[in-house]
Amino acid sequence: MSKGSEKRKEETRTKIVTAACELFSKFGYHNTQVMDIVKSVGMSAGTFYNHFKDKRDLFEQITLDSLESLRVTVKLMREPIDIWSHEARTRTLMDTFNAVFDYVDDNPQQLLMILRGSFGVDMDMDVSVWRYFQGFAQDAGEDLERWINDGVIEGIDPMLFGTAAIGMSLQLIHMYLMEKKYPREEIIANLIKMILAMFEAYLTEEGRKALEAVEAQSAE
Repeated sequence: MSKGSEKRKEETRTKIVTAACELFSKFGYHNTQVMDIVKSVGMSAGTFYNHFKDKRDLFEQITLDSLESLRVTVKLMREPIDIWSHEARTRTLMDTFNAVFDYVDDNPQQLLMILRGSFGVDMDMDVSVWRYFQGFAQDAGEDLERWINDGVIEGIDPMLFGTAAIGMSLQLIHMYLMEKKYPREEIIANLIKMILAMFEAYLTEEGRKALEAVEAQSAE
């Protein structure tokens, strides 16, 4: 296949994905049919099936690709981090949430599709999407597990903390996209305060002393 043909094929696929994201987000998975998608794009059904096996295949590829991209971005933004420093923790969270909301702002329809439409497609899809959400929580939990082993925090189940943090973030992202009541800066600032408060509630005595020492040094 020539480079020109490959480019046209990729452009066609992108058009299908863009139209599908909009329709899935607006009407839901079950109320959107392949013919709705091809009509929106202005192509034949045959062209659609050259790229995807069926509607479910399209939905799965969009959903899982989006989640994987977001997960990798978030994970990389948290490395490395000076966990003993309140300032470093705050800065890392700020960078992370800005990256997340950049992704949300660039892909609002895909995020709405994932948050509103991924469950209820079928059992396999429900399991696949849930595993990705668990993956976000697991990544955060692994960070906490490392900090527990380093003696920074104690008395918290890492997966429960990770699940709570991810669930809270996803709910606020959904509200941001649907209600548009709060600007992203305000949501990010409050997320950081809440997560830091959760984290600092489980500091060990050693961790608390180290934090106080770092803050005292910064104040000099």
